[in-house]
Amino acid sequence: MARNKHPEETVEKILMVSRRLFAEKGYEHTTIQDIVNALGMSKGAVYHHFQSKEEIYDRIYDEYYAALDPSPTSASLSGRTGREKLTSFLLHCLTDPEKVSLDRLRPDLERNPRLLVSMLRGMEDAVGMVLPLIEEGNADGSLCVARPRETAEAFLLLANLWLGLLPGTPEELMEKFRVLKDFCDGVGMPILDGEVLAALGRYVEQVSSGKPDPQP
Repeated sequence: MARNKHPEETVEKILMVSRRLFAEKGYEHTTIQDIVNALGMSKGAVYHHFQSKEEIYDRIYDEYYAALDPSPTSASLSGRTGREKLTSFLLHCLTDPEKVSLDRLRPDLERNPRLLVSMLRGMEDAVGMVLPLIEEGNADGSLCVARPRETAEAFLLLANLWLGLLPGTPEELMEKFRVLKDFCDGVGMPILDGEVLAALGRYVEQVSSGKPDPQP
């Protein structure tokens, strides 16, 4: 068999086709064979680059986050204080069309424990984006967080797993968000204001609308 001289192009093609199929059929309803058929490649060629459908999904998300500004304290975030920049970062996560599009592809994590483990392993990267903003807020007086790292970890676990893994109905999700707001206010990190709440409501509608139903 001829050697693939452009593996990067092949990987990008696999990711592009897989993402389209996830959007059209839903992650749960898309099989590796569907991806192989749409690509016109052999199954072996796909497995040469990705060991599983979960790994393809992981790479799609990884590429999105890799493209983000690695320095969340930079001028790319609006706001003068750490608190304002952290709120700006949250608003970006809730309103960025690319992020919303990706989140609509999110599979049922209860059916995919490997993806859940992968999400937990990637939490440290997210902490690395949030922690500097908390520390900046402490330094400029806009925040008063006694344990910045632990607070960043707890906030991200609640936001990504409690709200993401067990979201419930849109109404239940909004109630959970209000509890998360109480938590943030209580630890000296009042970042979930009315603008963020309104953005979350729109986010929930966009992510939920038109999403294929999971298999029973």
